[in-house]
Formats: sequence, structure tokens, C-alpha cells
Amino acid sequence: MGTVVKTGLKKNFLTIILLALAGSIIYGLPYFRSYYYDAYVTAYNLTNTQMGMLGSAYGFIGLVSYFIGGVLADRFAAKKLLVFSLLATGLGGFLHLFVSSFWPLFFIYGLWGITSLLTFWPALMKIVRMQANDDEQSRAYGLFEGTRGITNVIHLAIATAIFGFFQSRATALVGLNWIIIFYSVIPIVCGLAFIFILKEPTSVEENQAQEKLTFKDVIDVLKMPALWLSIGIMFTSYVFNMSIYYFTPYASNVIGTSAVFAAVVAMLAQYCRLVAAPFGGFLADKISKSMVMFAGFVFLALGTFLLIVSSGVSGQLQVVVLVVAASMVYIAMYSNYGIFFSFLSEGGIPLRLSGVAIGLASTLGYLPEVVVPLAAGNILDRYPGNTGYFIYFSIMIAMAAIGAVLCIIWSKTYGKKYRLKMAAKEAK
Repeated sequence: MGTVVKTGLKKNFLTIILLALAGSIIYGLPYFRSYYYDAYVTAYNLTNTQMGMLGSAYGFIGLVSYFIGGVLADRFAAKKLLVFSLLATGLGGFLHLFVSSFWPLFFIYGLWGITSLLTFWPALMKIVRMQANDDEQSRAYGLFEGTRGITNVIHLAIATAIFGFFQSRATALVGLNWIIIFYSVIPIVCGLAFIFILKEPTSVEENQAQEKLTFKDVIDVLKMPALWLSIGIMFTSYVFNMSIYYFTPYASNVIGTSAVFAAVVAMLAQYCRLVAAPFGGFLADKISKSMVMFAGFVFLALGTFLLIVSSGVSGQLQVVVLVVAASMVYIAMYSNYGIFFSFLSEGGIPLRLSGVAIGLASTLGYLPEVVVPLAAGNILDRYPGNTGYFIYFSIMIAMAAIGAVLCIIWSKTYGKKYRLKMAAKEAK
């Protein structure tokens, strides 16, 4: 039996910070290849399609197991799930050091899909939800995402320094190996630390229903229209989370920037995240979740359109347009990302079933984990140069348009119902 969580964001501020630290560092291993795209492809003799398949192996294993992870989060101690995930992910990193061909790498990325998604993400999201009241959900997730952004900035800077040091004195492969060692040690240290410093949180509602999750509960969750609408919003927005990794090769191969500047364009995302996630969460709680998300989708479309435009201008203006366009996408994307799971509370999904709901929402909402790397890799190999990026960026704009429409539908249904509920509560 865990400690009953104190309600209110202020009382659980430090707990959210700790959870965000773990929620950042565990993804260093599955995603670092994207920041060193060209070096990774060369070091392991991969094609763009194979590089995409590594991402899809990670995403696919995670997606098919998100729902199972949600059930686990409603049935077992979340702290134990988090500790196991951190330790196992780090050990997978050490395994990476001993392989250099595609299929063993494919297996390792699939393993990380289990340890950082199945046993980790639904449990983590459920714990974050339990730290705040219903009217603080967006701020809680925004704070969580903002702190993850700060942590990302720090560990990406360290990883970049490590890579630069060893690449200049040895080879790119040696630099990559030392990044892998760095990203393997830190999750293991975090996992061991969590054994002693993280309290196992449960709510009063959880204590009453911990062992009562039934098949009927799962069916009830599946019947909730609010869940399916939120999944659509998540999916269309998450396409951008997976697509920004192609800004780096776009900047270097199409725009013609240096590899260093292209990497800076990619890392700019983490600096935008620092402000966008908490600020977006604050606005969502104060104004409207769906309308803030709607504005985010509009900015995503405009930013992507400017990316397309940047290839047609020249000189310094081209670099300026590229940076402005990427920044618009990053800010809107992370503002949206900080609001995702707060829709579950606004849609009336019970806390005791939130693990199942988060698992199902993650399974389908994060489907771009599988689709985007395969689609983008295939398009870029089939249509070399600017043509491939034009086609893919146009698809991104279409996704933003669909997401904006779904936000309008939510605003007129669950958003309106929630605002009336809050108004009645204040009137009392």
C-alpha cells in the first residue's frame, strides 16, 4: 500500500520535477541517433530506410504494448515499474556497444520499446496525473514537460561535448560509443536512486479499487467518445514530434547549412520546450485546452509552410526563415504536448481507469512512432533532395489541419461541458 498523495500541484511540485528527470533521461538512448543522424548512418552502414526501421522497431514494440502497460499501471506498484524500466534501458545501452550491424540494432531498439514505453510511460503519466487537482492538470503536465525540456538541454549539451571531444581525437564511432556509455550509466543511476527517494503514490480512490480492474472496466473505457476524440488530437499533433528529426538533414542537405548549424537547429527544440510546455499548460487551464491546442495546430501549419518557403529564398534570409519556421513548429508542438493527457480529466475519464485510458491513448495516439520513420524514410529515398521534403512537409500541414478541426469539435462538446461544470462549481 502506497502513501496517499497530497492533492494540489504546489504540494507535489518536487515530485513532478523528479518524475520529469527520469522521463527525460530514459529516452536518451532510443533517440540520440536522430541528433547524430549522418554520423550514425555512416558508422553502422545504414540507409535512410534502415534508419527509419530502427525508429519503427522501437515505436512498434512500444505501441503494441502501451495498452498492456496501461493495465500494468492500474494493477501494480508504479514505483517498481519505473525502477525496472530505468535499469533495463541502461543495460540495453551497454548491449548496443557490442553490436554494429542492422538486425542486432533492430533488436535493441525493440527492447527499448518495451523498457521505456511498455513498463514506463503509462505508469509515469498516471503518477503525474495524481499530483494535481482536476483544474490543474494542464499546468501539471506542462510543468512536467518543461522540466523534461530543461533536462534534455543539459544532457544533450553534455552528449554533444562528449561526441565532439572523441570525434576530434579518434573517430565518429568512438564519439558515438561514449555517448552510448553516458546514456546507459545515467538511467541506471536514476533507477537506483529512485529505490530510495521516490515514494509509491496511491490515491484514496486507488486504494479502494487497486485490485478491482475488470474486463468490463476496459470495455467501459473503450466506449468513451472523449477518449477517441483525444486520440485523434494526439495523433495529428504527435506527427510533428516525430517529424522534427528530419529538420536536421533538411537544413544540411537542402538548405546547405553546416552539420554543426543543422544540429543547432535540431537542439533549438529543447530550448523552445522550456517555455512552450509550461506556458501552454498555464493558458490551457486558464482559457481553454481545446482552443490553445487549436492555436497550436495553426502555428504548426504556418511553421511547416515557412520551412517549404525557406528552400526558395537565398542568402542570410534563408537561414532566418529556417530558424523562425523551426521555432514556430517547436513552440506549438511542445505547447500541445504539455496538454495531451489533461484532456482525459476534462473528458470525464475516472482516475482509477486512467492507466488503461493512457495506455490505449498512447497506443493509437503515438502511432506516428511507427508510421513517420517509415513514411519519411521511404519518401526521402524515393524522391531525393527538395522534392521528398516538399511532399513530406505537405503531409504534415494536412495533419495540422485535421487536428485543428478535432479541437473545434472538442471545444463544442467536452470543452463546453467542462466550462459549465467549473462555472457551477464556482457559483457554489
